[in-house]
Amino acid sequence: MDVLNQLFAAFKVSANVFHNGQYCGSWAINTSGTHYMNFHVVSHGRCYLTLPSAERESKYQHDKHGECAQKQNRIIQLVQGDIVLFPRDSEHVISDDVVPSVVVNAAASQNYASGIQPSATGLVCGYFSHHHPLVASVTAHLPSVIIIKHQTVANSASGLNYLLAALLDESKQPNKGSALIMGRIAEAILAIIFREHLPADNGVLAATAHPKLGAAMAAIHSEPDKKWTVEMLAQQCFMSRAGFNELFKSVLQQAPMEYVTQWRLGLAYRMLADENVTTLHAALACGYENESSFSKAFKRVLGVSPGAVRALGEQQ
Repeated sequence: MDVLNQLFAAFKVSANVFHNGQYCGSWAINTSGTHYMNFHVVSHGRCYLTLPSAERESKYQHDKHGECAQKQNRIIQLVQGDIVLFPRDSEHVISDDVVPSVVVNAAASQNYASGIQPSATGLVCGYFSHHHPLVASVTAHLPSVIIIKHQTVANSASGLNYLLAALLDESKQPNKGSALIMGRIAEAILAIIFREHLPADNGVLAATAHPKLGAAMAAIHSEPDKKWTVEMLAQQCFMSRAGFNELFKSVLQQAPMEYVTQWRLGLAYRMLADENVTTLHAALACGYENESSFSKAFKRVLGVSPGAVRALGEQQ
């Protein structure tokens, strides 16, 4: 299993489409505040995305058409087929005009019962929920906003082009299971974005693909219950302890055993939240000899007790 499969299996990411409709006239929305990764797809028409000047746009955006500066904000024109992803739930406004003339989130959208309104803007909006506190360790290596222009996708051989076409088609078919289907398509789109936009020089994916560190990462991911030491991991890579330790820190910005602990506890979190296992079962499965030491480490690293996570899973 490659690292992308491992990450998505561990994080158990699920897409939730909370809006699929069209806005007419003057309107402005801000969907930040979910504390999850959130996204927008323009299904028809055009609109404007306003970002605070501090927000860093993805270096992978090739089409800068429509971007200008006003009042220290950055404004990007979006058209049909454009995708916007906020890996860290950043503040933003999407509106019908460069300078919104209405109160944010005051206007109501229309469904497609009467068909597509020629002058309207269609938006598919959603977020990616998960039962994993360490998603931030991956999204930290992504830009605060990723904008994928439809023109760029359409001119490439990427599978993203076909997924986007399917998503846009489903967005026009309400009440036919379209929300479920769009959610699954959005999850596939997220996987491609992760694969293509996570930096190659640092972070989890970079370490896993690294010619020297890859073997250690594979060992950690496949055997989380093993009593790993820095020496044992260095041996996996045929490196000295000091050389391995220095290289690992330079690529992942944390010590090897810190990553081992985070990976183990992240898996335990998912088991407790999604599989309703006992605390002891999660502890043993993740390499801890007893429930007490596991609970202390869990609370210290994740800031919540195993019992609280298990109780949360039972409520959902």
